[in-house]
Amino acid sequence: MAITRLDGQTLREMFANGYRNLCRNENEVNSLNVFPVPDGDTGTNMSRTIGGGVNGVENPVSDVSEFMKTFSRAVLLSARGNSGVILSQFIRGISDGTDNKAELSVNDFGKALASGVKCAYSSVLKPTEGTMLTCLREPVEKLEAHDDFEDFDAMLSYVITEMKNTLARTPDMLPVLKEAGVVDSGGVGMVIIFEGMLSHLKGNRIEADLPADNFSTGFVSSSFGPDSVLEYGYCTEFILQLMNAKTDIASFDVKVLIDYLETIGDSIVAVKDNDVVKIHVHTFTPEKALGFARQFGEFITLKIENMSVQHNESVEAKPAKKKEKVKYAIVAVASGDGFKELFSEIGATAIIDGGQTQNPSAEEFIAAFDEIEAEHIIVLPNNSNIVMTAELAAKMYDKTDVRVISTKSMAQGYSALSMYNPWSDDIDEIIAGMVDGIESVATGSVAQAVHDSDVDGVHVDSGEYIGVLDGKICFAAADKISAALGLISKISDVEDKEVLTIFYGEDASEEEALMLIERIGEIYPHMESGCIFGGQKVYDFYIAVE
Repeated sequence: MAITRLDGQTLREMFANGYRNLCRNENEVNSLNVFPVPDGDTGTNMSRTIGGGVNGVENPVSDVSEFMKTFSRAVLLSARGNSGVILSQFIRGISDGTDNKAELSVNDFGKALASGVKCAYSSVLKPTEGTMLTCLREPVEKLEAHDDFEDFDAMLSYVITEMKNTLARTPDMLPVLKEAGVVDSGGVGMVIIFEGMLSHLKGNRIEADLPADNFSTGFVSSSFGPDSVLEYGYCTEFILQLMNAKTDIASFDVKVLIDYLETIGDSIVAVKDNDVVKIHVHTFTPEKALGFARQFGEFITLKIENMSVQHNESVEAKPAKKKEKVKYAIVAVASGDGFKELFSEIGATAIIDGGQTQNPSAEEFIAAFDEIEAEHIIVLPNNSNIVMTAELAAKMYDKTDVRVISTKSMAQGYSALSMYNPWSDDIDEIIAGMVDGIESVATGSVAQAVHDSDVDGVHVDSGEYIGVLDGKICFAAADKISAALGLISKISDVEDKEVLTIFYGEDASEEEALMLIERIGEIYPHMESGCIFGGQKVYDFYIAVE
């Protein structure tokens, strides 16, 4: 039967089917990686982002506007990676376009998609054509020229066909895609989501293995038994629907909840969006948190986990419940035990576990911000695919001044931290000094290729090691040391550089790092060089030269 109108529950099931379809094809999307190294994570980022939204609306909601507001909020907090942030903004725009609508006609949905495209584009400072943005914009623009679709099947079929047409042309728009022989991975992810949505309308439920981190877990057998001690307390999360019968929603201040939760727990995240509040708290008495919150509303979703059973917080440091307020604090993203320890030693206040293939969500950044009492928080994302998420979290956070420095690698993060001056009274001066530290240092990396590739004018065979300088492949060699030396030789004015630091990862040994240092000393005797254990995944060496 042709569907001509959508209610909130049908729309939820469409997004849920799109999510499951993406989970089923996640590896396919991840494999569409320009660089021939195993760090492609577009599919993972997009599935975790939309999955957070699907999981955030567990109860049936018939009103479209009500559903989209809750769904969009949950997606926003779950956003991770550049593709995830763009997806979250697309969905946010759809939500804006469905405001005050209990149901959607075909024409209504087309207008909402146009609103989504506008919002997605506005989230990117310099939009690049040939990416998922184009794969969204072109089909929706063509859709606007048609007002003769009788049902949603016909409309979505048209959008998907046009999306695939645009996707096929992305290599012609973006030379790096043509050189690598792939289409845009984010665009593929959007096609898969829309195909899942259409499949639901046709009566086909897509089955897929879903990632555990987007869903509440059941009981897991563990070492926690009748004689165990509750060492960590409970991770308590809920979404609270504020109720007119219990409070004045317009004037309700979420600080009321925060002030109370601080007396019984820590790691508090409290976000109010119109008439809904999302809460995260670590506490030994979750029943008190729930009882206090119910004074103001009723629960939409609720999750309580024993952290002694599954203790996997992404923020490493556990500050005391009452923190002394400081003027400045730094939140740094890091992967590898060496980098985490190093960043903590040279000035980072809190470390978020993340990096290649493991991009933190906006909510994880907000949780880190909430654990800190500071007038100014400086964020070092330390990965090009995490910068947008950090900026989104900073925009969402209004409790203190949050600044993001766009560090693209942990080597850049190290350079920025090295120039951190906490004794200055001027935050702008501190930021400028850290940015100068990044700009004065050339940074590169070495990793092993997992497939043949032609990128940035360099041919790479599977199994070779590539040298990446300022985000571009500049050298390929049979072994990691030769690749590192080739990379260094490509650095502009390398003969004038004075200091070189090697950060070796989990797949490189100290002996290999020292061997590389020895070779550097032979070729560049004027340069002072040294090595530090980083412990990072994927990249055998990070290199910083100044």
